[in-house]
Amino acid sequence: MTQIQTAPSDTATQLSVRLPDGRWALEILAKRTYEFDDAGRLGPADEQPGFVLAPVWDPAFPELLVADIDTYMYKLRTDVVVQGHVYGDGTAARVDAEVAVAGRTTRLRVVGERRCALAATGELRFSPAAAIERVPLRYTHAYGGRDRVHEARHGNPAREDPRFRGMTDAQLDAASPFLYPRNPHGRGYLIEPTREAVEALELPQIEDPDDLVRTDRLAVGNFMHWHRMPLPRGTDWIDYGWYPRVAMLGVVPVAGDFERPPAEVARGLVPPALAAGDGKKPPHHALEVSSGASLTLQLPYLRGGEAIVLQHIHPRRPRLDLRVPTAPELAIDARKGGAVQAVEPVLHTLLLAPDLRRLTVVWRGCGPTRRRHAPHEFLKMPMRVAWRD
Repeated sequence: MTQIQTAPSDTATQLSVRLPDGRWALEILAKRTYEFDDAGRLGPADEQPGFVLAPVWDPAFPELLVADIDTYMYKLRTDVVVQGHVYGDGTAARVDAEVAVAGRTTRLRVVGERRCALAATGELRFSPAAAIERVPLRYTHAYGGRDRVHEARHGNPAREDPRFRGMTDAQLDAASPFLYPRNPHGRGYLIEPTREAVEALELPQIEDPDDLVRTDRLAVGNFMHWHRMPLPRGTDWIDYGWYPRVAMLGVVPVAGDFERPPAEVARGLVPPALAAGDGKKPPHHALEVSSGASLTLQLPYLRGGEAIVLQHIHPRRPRLDLRVPTAPELAIDARKGGAVQAVEPVLHTLLLAPDLRRLTVVWRGCGPTRRRHAPHEFLKMPMRVAWRD
């Protein structure tokens, strides 16, 4: 059954956008939410939430983004975001979970709760991990955080820096050099391995299997060298204030120039312009900020029908197979007396919530136009979204 929308709504709209080459284009965005069963069969949800028009943060964790803006005018890639849990069987202390979309796989090494101890010899040791029942797929459980013991001992220099005069307490707290710029809400970030700091340390439960946190590289030593530490591994949104998203605005936290390219550049996950850590903005930096998914889940545009595989990220099935929903037919105002012009749909955002059995997509299509259109014009401009599901 085809459902057709021909007027702006909470789930479909036209916008003016400036393309990477500087030309103006007329764009259409369309949002759709689906429900799926344990066999991965999709169907439109009875309730269709509207566009998210402003960022939503977790009230318990400042700068922990739980919902990004849907109405970014132009993303350079498809953002894939998975929110939920990794599930174990209650006996194993390790689970290797996966998110695979269109043949590109993000692997997650998930371990049970552990503690770190400082031996009499001065060596750091991890305790055996506890059994896993479920672990939240949030950056709170990935590598990162702040060394609160070190900060309590030395104080937050941002509070004494005249450059930060006039900032709120929350802003000064976020400017501390003793938090991990890639993920200030995670676990495991340690400046100095003092006994007090080690005993207070929480270790991450979600890691990159190819870049695990180890005792011999747990302490960064000099906080200016944070960029040498492991990349957080996650599947949720990256906050605007975290590196590397904030670097797209020309801001590099608590660092001089990098002495070597950070892992994000070495792995080809961000533009090479970020290699020096000098605050130089990459090409199309304003558009780069629009991409907020975890770095390995920012994919070449999806177009509908691609395979999705979730391993150990469903409450009842160790493996869940889905497909990206069929793209809608999109058409923008043709500027010819009420006619519309078909445009190619590409996926801006794919949001998966397996615990809720929900999948949400935001599609984009755009075509050239001679000028920027004012918001009031869109109310009378023809458009068409035809959902084929």
